[in-house]
Amino acid sequence: MIALDFDGTTADTMPTLEEIAVKLITNYYKLSIDDARHKYRSTTGLPFVQQIALLFPDNPANLSVVSQFEQEKINSIFNLPLFEDTLETIDFLRKQGYLVAISSSTTQPTIEKYCENNNLIVDQILGYRPGFEKGKDHFDFLKKEFNLSSLELVYIGDSLKDCERAQSNEIFFIARIGMFTEEQFNQISKSRLAIKNLIELKELIPKLNQISD
Repeated sequence: MIALDFDGTTADTMPTLEEIAVKLITNYYKLSIDDARHKYRSTTGLPFVQQIALLFPDNPANLSVVSQFEQEKINSIFNLPLFEDTLETIDFLRKQGYLVAISSSTTQPTIEKYCENNNLIVDQILGYRPGFEKGKDHFDFLKKEFNLSSLELVYIGDSLKDCERAQSNEIFFIARIGMFTEEQFNQISKSRLAIKNLIELKELIPKLNQISD
């Protein structure tokens, strides 16, 4: 099975989400744009509520920031596109016999609606809810639901947190280069592959088959 992150991996949403987050962080916490962007990126991959709690512990503005971010996200996300090679790549993988899942820190109803609107068909959609999130919770669910071992599951994501969570759960990780460089992923783990576009997975099928054998 191949599990894909959503924002920044499957859908081209991260520039807009980063813009919203940076605006709110600069407004509420009085940081410079550069500092706000660095803080946001350093925690990307976590649910936004966890990002803010980690970056600004016990700050009274946190509830308002998270609420406003989630509302602005909902207002914009359905107008943002899939990456141009997403549908072709997922269709190819499924025809090759791979199960394909979405595993994201975006909420389940949002991803389901987005996928329906964009005719994106996968075998499983897993979004965030308190107590059930990307990483161990999602990996354990997929392994149980589809009777998989860790070796039969590959995770693809665009954030360092995605890499960390896959690695800590002994799930093979493929880094989508974009927000972070390959060199930045190398600082965490070199036991992975890297792609710039999802369509490159077509050429990686032999290696993916070796991983699951």
